[in-house]
Amino acid sequence: MKHILLAVSGMTPQIITETLYGIYKKDCSQMPTEIHVITTGAGSDKLINALMGSDNKLEQFCRDYQLPQILFTEEHIHIPKGDDGLKIVDVRSEREQEIIADFITQFVRDKTTQADIAIHASLAGGRKTMGFAMGYAMSLFGRHQDSLSHVLVSEPYEIVPDFFYPTPQETWRADKNGSRHDMSKAEVTLATIPLVLMREEMPTALLSNTQLSYTETVSRVNKANALNAEDASVILDYQRLTINCDGYEVAMKPDCFAFYSWLAQDSKENPGEGTEAPCSGMKCGELNQRLRKFYLALLPPQWVLRDEYTEISLEELAEVTKDHLDRLEPQPKSSWLLQDNDNTQQLLNADACDAELVKKHNTLWHRLLRETNKALEDVMGKKLAKFYQIQTVNHVKGSVKTAVQDFKGLAIQAHKIQFID
Repeated sequence: MKHILLAVSGMTPQIITETLYGIYKKDCSQMPTEIHVITTGAGSDKLINALMGSDNKLEQFCRDYQLPQILFTEEHIHIPKGDDGLKIVDVRSEREQEIIADFITQFVRDKTTQADIAIHASLAGGRKTMGFAMGYAMSLFGRHQDSLSHVLVSEPYEIVPDFFYPTPQETWRADKNGSRHDMSKAEVTLATIPLVLMREEMPTALLSNTQLSYTETVSRVNKANALNAEDASVILDYQRLTINCDGYEVAMKPDCFAFYSWLAQDSKENPGEGTEAPCSGMKCGELNQRLRKFYLALLPPQWVLRDEYTEISLEELAEVTKDHLDRLEPQPKSSWLLQDNDNTQQLLNADACDAELVKKHNTLWHRLLRETNKALEDVMGKKLAKFYQIQTVNHVKGSVKTAVQDFKGLAIQAHKIQFID
């Protein structure tokens, strides 16, 4: 795996070599082969003067400790642009702080999509707001292979302008007051900062949205932390096949929308009861009735009250849902709620129940449950999606030989489940 150093830096390029030295002393196997620095225009000049060109401090460090050269060019220096389109010279205004926080968030989000790299992020340099944004972005998007650190330098070496790292041999330099100090005696401590990894709870859409600002990202995370089951509400839109979860719109495939709609309607009419998965012992008529509810759930609830839908066959009902899907804008990828194949025909035309038929119903149920809940999680993340997902709302204990049966539905309060056509 490739290791890279990602740092924020201001007017002290020394933090780059100090951090590299700290990594070298702690675990040489984690030494970065590449450096990326987020800074300002003024900070960029400092980095170029100190760490690039002939016999620079970075080359000296690698030579002193017999390390391969570490890739660091002007292309590895990243400077955000202001509203005027020009590179930010320094971070002084509130707006400039917003811009650089957004830039850091987006940069970390992008780098953490690369599975073959491990990021060592340093918040030792730059303005305090830059370090804070780096630390928070790493908590949001960081992975198990990534790390975060600060670097501490012993006195009086902090005030020695030419100190970049403890040298392996005696080297004397003067501080700002003229006193001379041996660079080899300096102590540099790499303080690892534990990351609270939140990536697994982040929505897939949020992880991939490169346009989302730092403020918007934090707002979404805070909303997930503040929500509770009593506050959650959903609105099902039957023309757009979307589920609006308190402002988060989730577009569903027709079959997943119908499945969610079926259990949402049941949860509204019979709160806390739930619907069980198909199981052995169910009669053919019961399985057919469940399939009818599934098909009808694709249609707006007001339509289902029409007499014309009560007596038609399952096969005719499948045609009705196809006609409905054909009229929707935008058009779904498939006009069939279930694929028009032999397997579906067996479900629609069953007149006798056997173990194989129950198995087909059970397989369909669990596929829809898995895909529907995943669609919600992809948009909202695990932490927020759990309030809106289909879940166990009731248990029923069977006979001694029968395991406890889970009944699925929505844990949302009935009056907060709404339908629009």
